[in-house]
Amino acid sequence: MQNPKQEIEHVFGLLTQAHTATVQAEALNRFYTYDAAFRHPLCTVPSAPGSRKEILGIYRWYRIMSPTIQGDVETIAYDEENSIIYLEVVQKFHIWLSPLPVHPARLIVRLRLRKDGDLWYVCEQEDFYHPEDLLALVLPPLIWPARLALRIGAISSNVLAEASRAAFGWWR
Repeated sequence: MQNPKQEIEHVFGLLTQAHTATVQAEALNRFYTYDAAFRHPLCTVPSAPGSRKEILGIYRWYRIMSPTIQGDVETIAYDEENSIIYLEVVQKFHIWLSPLPVHPARLIVRLRLRKDGDLWYVCEQEDFYHPEDLLALVLPPLIWPARLALRIGAISSNVLAEASRAAFGWWR
């Protein structure tokens, strides 16, 4: 990429929504380093020579599981000083054999870049999901129990904080 901030949305689309496996593979080989790392809540690929091939396998499986992915990049933030791009994305990922309705999932994608000559390449990708957004991708019926559990966690934190303040005088 010559201008990562302007080109990254197109790159993201080629990887996640390519119409052919060839287009997807060409995009990964063109925009990622040969030793790129990949971190996701469900899988990881450490940086190593040839790791890009393993990342391609993950992207291929992603497209096989959900042939009709819709992903909209809502925000792009580029930290030029640290060579990092953040994408805020809303995805609709529907597993092809699932009878369940599609639920949009929000994620933050952090891409660390490396410059080689005049071009920038992705050398590390990290995907961050809230628990209920990750469930929206893989097990949509569990979204509401997850939200309830997270809400119970918030209420419990408040109750325990007040109880600790009253009982022990902590954090007044």
